[in-house]
Amino acid sequence: MSFTTDWRFSPARSREIVKALLDNSRNVSYAEIDAPHGHDAFLLDDVRYMSVVRSYFDRITEAPDASVSKASAGVSMA
Repeated sequence: MSFTTDWRFSPARSREIVKALLDNSRNVSYAEIDAPHGHDAFLLDDVRYMSVVRSYFDRITEAPDASVSKASAGVSMA
């Protein structure tokens, strides 16, 4: 997950990592949230962020072996 204005961990770099993982047949998901608050956006109460995090936790608890590596939240490549 990344925020569009994050200068510390840019969305472009996150997308590179996602691509590398997918190219190596890894189960991965990515969400990019448009937010004006930069790197600290995750500290604020953002409904979109909380929805992605909630979805991720719901999926890992539903996984047969509850494995984090097999979970995925919604994918949004922007």
